[in-house]
Amino acid sequence: MLKTGDFFLLVLLFFLLSGCNSSERNELPVPPAGFLGNPEQVTIGRLLFVAHCTECHGSLAEGRTQSAARFNPAAPDFQELRYRTVLPGYLYLRISYGRKMEPFRSAGSVMPSWSAYLKEEQIWALVVFIRERAGGTILQ
Repeated sequence: MLKTGDFFLLVLLFFLLSGCNSSERNELPVPPAGFLGNPEQVTIGRLLFVAHCTECHGSLAEGRTQSAARFNPAAPDFQELRYRTVLPGYLYLRISYGRKMEPFRSAGSVMPSWSAYLKEEQIWALVVFIRERAGGTILQ
């Protein structure tokens, strides 16, 4: 039979060992080879954006719309300079999980999760388009 101190050490050891791979879980996903900067992916992403994203993020020609500004915080229109250098994996996770992902859930995000509606390649195409829309430097 285990003593209380031994049991505590076993529980502590379990938690320490289970956290050993935590850095792997925190890595951002990487786009498929050849996606970033690919004009075909930009076009696919643009079509997906028009079909699924303009209601909240504004149309391509006008930027943020009244309906886009109704959220608090307002939905970004992705023409802002900061989207030039946003890591592709971050955008991928943001589109995939939306408000289900922390810290966005706690911050009151209304962004829906698109992973149930779009394929992985489609989400990456949106990422490529968003970075192009911001006039961004394509980072591999």
